[in-house]
Amino acid sequence: MDRIQIIKRTKLFLEIAEKFPEFRYLGDPILKNKTRAVPIKEGIEIGNKLGQILIEYQKIAGIGRGLAAPQINIAKSVFVTYLNGEIQIYINPKIISKSKKLNYYRELCLSCGTMWADIKRSDTIRMQWKDKKGKIQEQEFSGFVARLIQHEYDHLLGISDLDKAEPKTIEFVTSDPLKETLRPA
Repeated sequence: MDRIQIIKRTKLFLEIAEKFPEFRYLGDPILKNKTRAVPIKEGIEIGNKLGQILIEYQKIAGIGRGLAAPQINIAKSVFVTYLNGEIQIYINPKIISKSKKLNYYRELCLSCGTMWADIKRSDTIRMQWKDKKGKIQEQEFSGFVARLIQHEYDHLLGISDLDKAEPKTIEFVTSDPLKETLRPA
């Protein structure tokens, strides 16, 4: 166990906890409950707020690619992703299919502080949602993006990544999360 890395991660966690008082962490009841559908206008407002917070979080932490409404104490069915410099808002999403092909990845979550674990997820999914214009979208996602979407979607169902952890894999983050890669299941 790399003591120095644990200390650095803990200091970063404290800085983030002070900077973002709206964040909720494991043990908070809002993270254990299913969210409610949201009208489009409210979904857009929530999505914009999530996007602003995620961008600011990433500037401080150097990581963070998704954020769901329950993570900031809003029990509504909205999440965002931040990839390639762009925020994507997903309002009232529904995963409609998942591949049988699975993969592993050591996931870190903004609501889990300094802990991560190996999580097994579908390699490909198909999801339907409403976008920030209120239009219904449907798309297939694969690889890392499919994993990110499933992670954020789980928050809307009251499930954290550590709830899905492979046995004996929960541990302190002691290496660079950006160097993690997908592994076959």
